[in-house]
Amino acid sequence: MKFILVIIALFTGWLHAAPWATTRPKLIVVIVIDQFRADYISRFQKQFSKDGFLGLINSGAYYPYGEYGILQSMTGPGHATILTGAFPYQMGIPLNDWYDQKNKAMAYCVDDADVKSVGSANLHPGSSPKNLIGTTVGDELKNVDSPSKVVTLALKDRAAVLLGGHRPDFVFWFEKTHWVSSDYYRKDSQLPAWLMKHNATLEKCDLETPCGIQMTAQAFQAALEGEKLGQSKGTDLIAVSFSSHDFAGHHFGPNAKEMEKMTLAEDAAIAKMRAAVQARVPGGLKNVVFVLTGDHGVAPSPAYLTGTGIPAGRIDDEELTKELNTELNKRFGKPKERQWIPFGDDFNFYIDESLLSDSKIKISEVETAAKEVLLRHLEFKYVITRSEVEAHQVPPAMFEKEIARTYFPGRSGHIVGIVKPYYINAGKNAASHMTGYSYDRTVPIVFSGFGIKNGLFANHAEVIDIAPTLSFLLGILPPSLSEGRVLSEALISSKNQ
Repeated sequence: MKFILVIIALFTGWLHAAPWATTRPKLIVVIVIDQFRADYISRFQKQFSKDGFLGLINSGAYYPYGEYGILQSMTGPGHATILTGAFPYQMGIPLNDWYDQKNKAMAYCVDDADVKSVGSANLHPGSSPKNLIGTTVGDELKNVDSPSKVVTLALKDRAAVLLGGHRPDFVFWFEKTHWVSSDYYRKDSQLPAWLMKHNATLEKCDLETPCGIQMTAQAFQAALEGEKLGQSKGTDLIAVSFSSHDFAGHHFGPNAKEMEKMTLAEDAAIAKMRAAVQARVPGGLKNVVFVLTGDHGVAPSPAYLTGTGIPAGRIDDEELTKELNTELNKRFGKPKERQWIPFGDDFNFYIDESLLSDSKIKISEVETAAKEVLLRHLEFKYVITRSEVEAHQVPPAMFEKEIARTYFPGRSGHIVGIVKPYYINAGKNAASHMTGYSYDRTVPIVFSGFGIKNGLFANHAEVIDIAPTLSFLLGILPPSLSEGRVLSEALISSKNQ
């Protein structure tokens, strides 16, 4: 008899603890702040309102040290990671831009020549997730034939597109004076009526200021209302990225007073967004899961650091490309029409493979020669080549792991320079991000609301953990390439909800 009672108790406990056996949230809200260093919350929290960042943290699980752990932290890879739960080596977005060997031109991560812009006068190709491999959380919601809606938005098209995945109901981004999309999402080549109405209300705005933050939050509220999100029989998902933080961060650097103003503006915007969700979703915030994170961090500006005695500096990609071509011409002869290195950006340098088609020169020989040139520059800690990556002959420990997670043949460079800490590329930006060091890879992760335990967590958490954790709460499969873990320590059992 005691044995039977134990079995019944265990079975009953399992039922209580299984979130898949209970109700699910009405809405998922994913908030990404572009270039949001992990320390922005701790630095400015004394000035936050009770309903913005603190509203999320005080009703949720806060991981101050969420990590990307990839070789180069930037907008495209960051946003692609968040809702796929996958690293670039799988999902195919290692950089914002790369060299297209077929077209002999730079390729942008979300450009798609087969689609057209909607609501735009821009002549560049339309934007789509064509280059993204695998599914997102939103895609998996749609794949189970749920009545769910998925909407994503950002000032940057790559941020909105890569959060949305392949099956969103609508994705939109900002172009010059108004919000636009592409016919990948709008087959009728028309913006929805609610967005056209919203566009008509827009005024001129400097996107590097709090105005850009306010405008993004207003677009979020317009989408929430226009698409009636959180009011269907299923669970809806809306993801928004605040690109203005990145615009200002590049311009001023993370130590500038302007970044404090931007963070406080985001605090106010999040408070308004939470109030809008509370008012429109049946049951209010208790039926909503919020996720907050960043797509990457940023290094202090070299100008600031050199004044402190910390080694820092700039490296000119364009000048390096010229130097590489000069030296390769000496070594292998000057090509008649093209260049050995047609494109170099963010320390990824690409060899024109067509130059080797009728030659006895091996590509590994060109890579090695180029590597030797780059290593003359003491700003580089390591230089890796595609041949070395394929042969698993790469730098040790952290770098080995980051290279394995990031390198995508055909999109990553044939030669990749790994700079020493606090060295960035030359240009007009005061500050930048493009490494796997702590200041670039570390971002906050906050889960808040339905099914989430309140607390400050020092547990190791990675951005790839966001997608499987959301999937677990939703009772769906994680995205196809997801390799993160469920942040189980941050979840409460159904009997406590």
